[in-house]
Amino acid sequence: MERYGDITSATFDQTALSGPVSVRILRQAKPAPMGGDNDAFSISIQLSRPVINIEIRIRDTAVAESLSLGQAGVLAVEIAPTRSEQNGRSISITDAVLIGIEFQYEQSAPAVAKLTFTAQANEGDTDPFASQEAQV
Repeated sequence: MERYGDITSATFDQTALSGPVSVRILRQAKPAPMGGDNDAFSISIQLSRPVINIEIRIRDTAVAESLSLGQAGVLAVEIAPTRSEQNGRSISITDAVLIGIEFQYEQSAPAVAKLTFTAQANEGDTDPFASQEAQV
């Protein structure tokens, strides 16, 4: 599996998130063991709807200040290719909701805003997360 490092762009609800520093995506579903009344052990596992938690750190704190908690939209990230790959990755998350904005100011360092989003499948057969090879 290739590792991609350079985030070329990030947008949320058609707003450019300038100066992206890092993106962290956690996709998970909670297991629910299922079994009959007479079963000593679970006989199957069902999963809850997928939940995605996303954290993006950006250097443009003015953009972060213009966003509103509860704002929803498509979150898109473009990642540059590695030396061995011709194309990077395009990641999109539909129905992402902004649930947190944190500002970090350090002595002699650029300010950074951490934006926290969450997204959940509206229906059991859909996943708000999509990743594909970027078009050149």
